[in-house]
Amino acid sequence: MGGLDPLSVPGPVAPEFEVLPLDALPAVTTSALDAAAARAEDPALAESGLPPRFALEEAVDLAPHTAGVWEPLDSRFDLWRLRIITPGALSLNLGFSNFRLPKGGRLTIYPSDLSDPADPRGVRVFTAADNEAHGQLWTPVVVAADIIVELVLPRQSRQDYDLRLTSINRGYRFFGEDLNPPVDKSGSCNVDVVCPVGDSWRDEIASVGVFTIGGVWKCTGFMINNTAENERALFMTANHCGLSTGNASSLVVYWNFESPGCGQQGGGSLAQSMTGATFLSSSAGSDFALVELDDPIDPAFGISFAGWNRGSEDFSGVVGIHHPSTDEKSISFEYDPTTTTSYLGDQAPGDGTHIRVEDWDLGTTEPGSSGSPLFDLDHRVVGQLHGGYAACGNNDSDWYGRMSVSWSEISQYLDPAGTGAVTLDTHVPVSVSMKVTPVTGASFEGRVGGPFSPVSVAYLLTNNADVPLTFTTTVDVSWVDVVPSAGLIPEGETLVLLVSSTESAGVLARGQYTGTLEILNLTDGQGNALLPLDLTVGIPERIYSFDMSSDPGWSPQGDWMYGVPQGAGGQFGYPDPTAGATGTKVYGYALGGDYPNYLGEVHLVSDPLDCTGLEAVTLKFRRWLNVEDPEFDHASLAVSTDGSHFTPIWSNPNQITDPSWTLVEYDISALADDKPEVYLRWTMGTTDDSWQFSGWNIDDVEIWAQRNYVADAEAPISFKLGVANHPNPFNPVTTVRFVLDREGRARVSVHDLKGRLVRVLGDDSYAAGPHEVTWNGRDSGGRRAGSGVYLVRVVSGTGAAEHKMILLK
Repeated sequence: MGGLDPLSVPGPVAPEFEVLPLDALPAVTTSALDAAAARAEDPALAESGLPPRFALEEAVDLAPHTAGVWEPLDSRFDLWRLRIITPGALSLNLGFSNFRLPKGGRLTIYPSDLSDPADPRGVRVFTAADNEAHGQLWTPVVVAADIIVELVLPRQSRQDYDLRLTSINRGYRFFGEDLNPPVDKSGSCNVDVVCPVGDSWRDEIASVGVFTIGGVWKCTGFMINNTAENERALFMTANHCGLSTGNASSLVVYWNFESPGCGQQGGGSLAQSMTGATFLSSSAGSDFALVELDDPIDPAFGISFAGWNRGSEDFSGVVGIHHPSTDEKSISFEYDPTTTTSYLGDQAPGDGTHIRVEDWDLGTTEPGSSGSPLFDLDHRVVGQLHGGYAACGNNDSDWYGRMSVSWSEISQYLDPAGTGAVTLDTHVPVSVSMKVTPVTGASFEGRVGGPFSPVSVAYLLTNNADVPLTFTTTVDVSWVDVVPSAGLIPEGETLVLLVSSTESAGVLARGQYTGTLEILNLTDGQGNALLPLDLTVGIPERIYSFDMSSDPGWSPQGDWMYGVPQGAGGQFGYPDPTAGATGTKVYGYALGGDYPNYLGEVHLVSDPLDCTGLEAVTLKFRRWLNVEDPEFDHASLAVSTDGSHFTPIWSNPNQITDPSWTLVEYDISALADDKPEVYLRWTMGTTDDSWQFSGWNIDDVEIWAQRNYVADAEAPISFKLGVANHPNPFNPVTTVRFVLDREGRARVSVHDLKGRLVRVLGDDSYAAGPHEVTWNGRDSGGRRAGSGVYLVRVVSGTGAAEHKMILLK
């Protein structure tokens, strides 16, 4: 596996490396699932007006520092894995109350017995692109009772993440399971949307999805257009499905969950999903809820945005598109006129809030169809399903909350420019002949001299035309390469374009670099793309870390102390924690309760930290702080380079009430860069004579910075490769020789011809003069490298050089 880049692996990383076997992994086994007992509760839940339930939650509190196992993958990446087993579960999905990944990090969830990354049971991958302001992640289901949670992190970012698993949701009803014969599925009178009767409704069908909340409840909803037609991810459903400001982050929407064949009523895929949303508006009167999905729309999903009609008329006929019992998508037709009534009423107009569908002439609805759109015969949404009595085997009615009634509360979102439009048609994103995905630019980062991550970024060029397309690319910087740079895309096919960093990136000085990649369709000009390129040379490393597992011996005053917080205090705000963010101990003020009245300034001062040779110095720590408004009480942070004169960095701008541990970071580079002594000072006080709060609690204090490998900025170290390596070719050992003109730091590393790091041979301070390092033909994991050509790279100061070596077997 020498030189394999973990980020280039399309699925789980662990099977591609020499790591612990499955049976050696620590496992969390949840309580056994009693599906029969859970099903027995479902009728009462339905009678209470709750949406269908498919899973039971088990609350947990698991994180990489408390569960699972860490292992090194190579010299750049670390791996953490946890196995989760739920006896009797049909599926599992997970809720992370804390989720934040650094650039280059990846979380993957998959069945333990996975052998194919394309396994239809589900392989769920998340990256820094899934970081959201609400800080949570709720995953789509994996159709297995035994799963692996896998986290891959760049080693320099090992502490720069936040992951806390608090909910394991155990499926007891079928949701996406492909069983033959189908079990526990919707009624046979439902009509699959793939049937010919749905052909004229394809655009509207593509707007409808099935979703879960909190990994437990499920309903139907739809993407809805707005008059700006800017493809804003507005998603509408029924209020009674339970979406709120408190749980919108747990929303998971599944798209194109449809039967492969007409009449099959099964066999759909849950592979296409989006997670998380921001709550916008809701009303019980017309039973609507509106949210905005967190993620950008993936063009590959083919999602459309349903049009609408906010008129108050009745309709000569209507069509419903929905997920009956939240199974594969169906379509229903009512050929008779609708009436306007109250909910569950048959007298017109009643309170005027609902549209009554007297009976479905083709198809029906079921629990799980709630929130689905009702379309007039002009293909515009006029309401969403509130409830009713319709089912296979009867001619009973359904009621939909009227769009016209909901309008006053949703108009700011659906008509943002205030056009006054009464109707709007369905919006289908334009399908150009050449489609480039993703539409985002490529970003690379690494230390001075490299290597840079990711090794490459893949773009898909899809030919939607009925003729072959010719394309070409241009880049305006030398530090990326595009393969292929030009070519032909056959009709209906997709070509993979790889954008990779080059050797030129390795000779660039520390800094930020930008460029552009242009992809041109030379055949008809449709779908041309101009994408930004970004390169960061010089990335931060964790230099100092104090996890408070032992006392760092800092200087506390007054009631500042090291120890276990007691969870006391909280006359106002929240009490102290009962443990650290990691481990049991912290540094805090008044670990046994609230700070006192009339408190003067009382400090906790760190020992001096040597930041010589460091740039872009950043302070990070976990904070649990409760303090009154600064008009009355004060908490602050300051930095000094002599231990006497402190410069303020932060003070509470308002009342702070932390109910949990919070990661904070501060740029202290203006004070700390290249300083031999840096002191950190946390201050409690002054306080007045009124309200008392629990004050400071501090854990996991870290200094991050970029190392400066230049010993003298006026005279940077220079070097040359003498006899680059001898012997060459070689087997099994060769000696690399280089000469430094001045004393300083140098890094010697071996890479394959794609630039991927194989092994670091030396990364240290060297005296002026000649030096030698040896390479035994093995990678950083001790595995034999394959025969072939390798690059030895030496970086020192602002320069770099490479030489080719040939390993023969």
